[in-house]
Amino acid sequence: MNNAIRALGQHYAARWLERLGGRVEGGRVLEVGCGRGVGVKIILERFGAAEVEALDLDPKMIERAQRRLAPFGPNQVRLSVGDITSLKAGNATFDAVFDFGAIHLEPNWRKAVAEVRRVLKPGGKFFFEWVTSGILRLPYPLVTEAFGRMEPPRPALLMQELERQGIRVGKSFACPRLAVLTGFVGDLVGVGRVTS
Repeated sequence: MNNAIRALGQHYAARWLERLGGRVEGGRVLEVGCGRGVGVKIILERFGAAEVEALDLDPKMIERAQRRLAPFGPNQVRLSVGDITSLKAGNATFDAVFDFGAIHLEPNWRKAVAEVRRVLKPGGKFFFEWVTSGILRLPYPLVTEAFGRMEPPRPALLMQELERQGIRVGKSFACPRLAVLTGFVGDLVGVGRVTS
């Protein structure tokens, strides 16, 4: 979902993420599933990143993001078509990775989490917003048939996988009530830190 209402949801989630994980002042950041670029702008302006690389599966979304983010220039923003399960970046490249509700749409979400861990530097942060509730995911099969066959991770399973990959979340997560009321914000937001 890439529209103005979802953009408001991203700003709401960003407040939670900043509260839970702080800023990434001067950092090099990756955003997965960047859509039309709203998250990239949030990462630069609210979180203080020096540069953001962002990817999306949809070339049309990358084109829209390029238009939105043109004022920042190529030294601050690099956009590409890409797949979260096969990132082109080298190991330990980024200070932080942001996921404003993309990985939970990936059938092979465990591989996506492994890729996030691989590209994070030691001590790096993973900022995430996920939809884990079956109720919130009910309309997903209307968007694409593949979502109907996908088993979303429950919060406990997600936390277990993050820990297994060496990303410690601890108590740095929240379940915003707005998610249940609107469906425009993930029902699980959190920040994990690479421990090894």
